[in-house]
Formats: sequence, structure tokens, C-alpha cells
Amino acid sequence: MKKIISLLLLSLSVVFVSCDKNGGEEVPPAVVTEGVYILNNGNYASNDASLSLYNPESQVISANIFENANGKKLGDLAQDMLIYGGKMYIAVYNSKVIFVTDRKGKILKELRIFEDGGPNLSPRALLGHNGKVYATMYEGFLAQIDTLDFSRKLIEVGDNPEGLAAVDDKVFVANSGGMNFTVGKDYGNTVSVVTVQDIMQEVATIEVASNPTELLTNIRGEIFLISMGDYVSVPNTLQRIDPRSYDVQVLTDRPVTYMAMGSDSRLYYISAQYDENWNAITSVGVYNTISSSMEADFIADGSIIKNTPTSISVDPVTNDVYIGTSDYVSEGDMYVFSKEAKLKHTFGTGGLNPVGAFFVMGLK
Repeated sequence: MKKIISLLLLSLSVVFVSCDKNGGEEVPPAVVTEGVYILNNGNYASNDASLSLYNPESQVISANIFENANGKKLGDLAQDMLIYGGKMYIAVYNSKVIFVTDRKGKILKELRIFEDGGPNLSPRALLGHNGKVYATMYEGFLAQIDTLDFSRKLIEVGDNPEGLAAVDDKVFVANSGGMNFTVGKDYGNTVSVVTVQDIMQEVATIEVASNPTELLTNIRGEIFLISMGDYVSVPNTLQRIDPRSYDVQVLTDRPVTYMAMGSDSRLYYISAQYDENWNAITSVGVYNTISSSMEADFIADGSIIKNTPTSISVDPVTNDVYIGTSDYVSEGDMYVFSKEAKLKHTFGTGGLNPVGAFFVMGLK
């Protein structure tokens, strides 16, 4: 449930200053957030995943973007989304498909990934890196997808892989072992390191805390990881991984559940737990990954987040923070906070169980 930032931001930032006819310098266009896609997971076996588009300027949301563009529903349990180059990729877990669309949600390709003629695999997390798209498949594989011809490669990793991160020519894969309990095994506790430059090869496994799920990188290429524990006696853990030595450091004893990285390398996280009466206790915090320091709790204006948080995402241009919530029955909500931690807007997401906000960059 990773929160993905479009790599288009990088390409848009490389704008050269030229001279106008009168010899003066032209002001380069500014990078702006044109729109924010909200991916709604839906409910299991209900075929009600959906995609909405939020306009941050007008504060208007348009629901059912995918269905309206294609005349069919998105599917069962949308898991992750990636905006990479001129295309969008949507992983729909229980439908066992990755949709490739244009930036308006129109289908360009439907990708079903399998091993040696076997059944279709179930996609979880998506990552764009060096012209390729990577997807974890819950049956224990990492897939590499060519963005031009959509050819695929597949390598086996650990049990029930979830989140992804990339540094240089390596992709890091969180092996959660999230379904191991069904066969009497412990949760996973490794991150696979896979080289991807020429051939895909697992070159190392890093031992981490139990049940690793989300991975992120900061501007220095350091890797940050959430491990979810066993939901009973082993708590959630936020860790830092050195991408070269593979050393692992535990950063806080707070039960971090979701996280997102700002463009300033501040890590925003949600800590969600229950008291002895099963009342939800939710807080939002900030960890400065450059100074290695925990900052004050994020929300500065006393705003209360209702229902259960299901996602956190950060706009790479404005550093606005988007927090999705759900009651698992009715339409989800999205809270938008400024980087100064003040509530700007709250809106319904147009679907059930929002799993993230995904930002479309443009020039103005």
C-alpha cells in the first residue's frame, strides 16, 4: 500500500532557460500539480474498486474515472497505482491484472502475469525505475515490465512480497509472509535485494523485523521500511536500511502503520493502534530523515481524523499531505493538510477504502 510519486516531476524539472528576441531571459514554466488520482480499494469479492480524480485548485472530485473511460469496472481490490512517464499503471489484486492506461484512464493494455503457463499472479505494489516498471506478485515473485513493448521478466523472491524500493541497479522487495499463518508458519522477516541492470538476480536477503510491508527512499537513497509485526505481541516497527552495507536500524518505538516521503525527505507517518477498550487511537507524525530526528506530531490545528486511516500520500510539488480514511462500509474520506499541518479540505473519495493519492504533474 505504498504511496507512489510520479517520476514525471524529475523530467519536468529539467527545463533550460533560453533568451527571448530582446535578449532577456525567459522565465521557465513552473511545475504544478494538475490533478490527483484517488485509488479506492473497494471490498473483497465485490468488484467495486474505483478511480476518482480530484482537482486541487477547484476542490472538485470526479468519481468513476476508469469506468467512464472504458465502459467497465476497475475490478476487485485495487492495490496500487503508478504514474510513470506518459502512462498510468493500476494493480488490481483479486482480478489478477495490471491495467496500463493513458493519463486520462483509458486502457492501453491489460497485463496478466504468470509463470510458465501457470495461473495468473496477483499484483500488489508498483515501482518505476530506469525505464522499467516493477510489480510484486503475492504468490512470491517480482515482475519487470518493459514500458515500450510490455514484455515481462519474472524472478522468485520471498513469501507474499509487498512494497518496493530502488537504489542504483538494485530493487529491494519486502517479503511479508503475510499469509504464512494459514500454513502454520511465522511471518516473513526479509527484504530481497535484486539486481536488475542486465539480468534479474537475487544477490542478498536482509533480515528485518517481522512482517515487512512498505518501503520508501529519501533523497540520499536511504531506505525506510515498515514491518507490521504479528498484530498481537510483536509491534509495528519503522526501520532504516543502508542500501550498500545492508545494515538495519530501528528508528522509533511508535507503531507506524503507513508512511509517505515528502520532496524535502521528511517522512510522514500514521500511527494507528487500539486501547484496551478497542477504541482507535490515531496520530500523524513526522520523521526528518536527513537530521535523523523525530519532529512534533503533525496536525497543528486540532483537526480530528474520523474513522480508520487507510493511506497517507504527499504532493511532491506543494508537500500537501493527503490522508485517506474508511469505515469499510460507506464512501471513504480524504483529508488534505498543508505542509504547515493545517487542514485545507476534506472530501469524499467516490469509492470505498482509499489506498492512496497519486499526483499528475504538469507545467504552467
